[in-house]
Amino acid sequence: MSNISAKNKNLIYPAILWFSVFFMLPLFIIFIYSFTTDYMFSAKDVKFTLENFLLIFEKKHYLIILGRSLKISLITTALSIIFSYPVAYFLAKKTRYDRLLTVLLMIPFWINYLIRIFAWKLLLSENGIINQFFIFIKVIDEPVRILYTQTAVIFGLVYTYTPMMVLPLYATILKIDNSLKEAALDLGASRAGAFFDITFKLSMTGIFAGTLLVFIPSLGSFAIPAILGGTDSVMIGNMVENQFFHVGDWNFGSAFTLALGGLSIAMILLYSKIFGLESIYKN
Repeated sequence: MSNISAKNKNLIYPAILWFSVFFMLPLFIIFIYSFTTDYMFSAKDVKFTLENFLLIFEKKHYLIILGRSLKISLITTALSIIFSYPVAYFLAKKTRYDRLLTVLLMIPFWINYLIRIFAWKLLLSENGIINQFFIFIKVIDEPVRILYTQTAVIFGLVYTYTPMMVLPLYATILKIDNSLKEAALDLGASRAGAFFDITFKLSMTGIFAGTLLVFIPSLGSFAIPAILGGTDSVMIGNMVENQFFHVGDWNFGSAFTLALGGLSIAMILLYSKIFGLESIYKN
């Protein structure tokens, strides 16, 4: 066994090389840019500075973008949990065809990401299917403006990242022993009480994993707000993309990128603390 392990441990080196070159090196360059002035390879003198970070807090516009991005990401994550949990529970506990249904769930996501987002423009436009359907059933008298709003961005984010919540939830709920719930019922617990005390609490690790996979990409998303959102839907990802490719201020763009990463880590740690996930992992 030890000989096999000794031989196979060399297989990790390509992964380490890939991780170092394509993840750590770009992150290190962004780190350097965020604390300096001008380009590292320019003829100008490059100096250490904190001005790039202070600029985020000096202008109200950037704080508004941070707050908006955080709000949209939290709403997206909450809706993803609400929509995903019944689906994951059904797949794990209520059907024998869970593997087939899981594949069917993922089939729409084999289509190009941008094509699916542009398809939402057809659904959410004033002449789109959603508006026309509600007009047909006489819920509304005239089209409602949904496209190019924060609501449209949330729709797009929830649609895109909800499967990332379903999969870890499904894997976690599948491992929960049914006898635990049966024992709770035998001891006098109601079905709702047994569900929340046993199934829901034991699935918190799945919710936490899903939150990581939904919240962080949502917070840094730029394609969905750019396609479905308007001027009041600009998020951090759009601002960073604008700094790198339009304004040309790589230093400030890098600082905002690090701020985004720090905000993501802070929110995840707070989430873990509030829901007591540390005790779950320790056990």
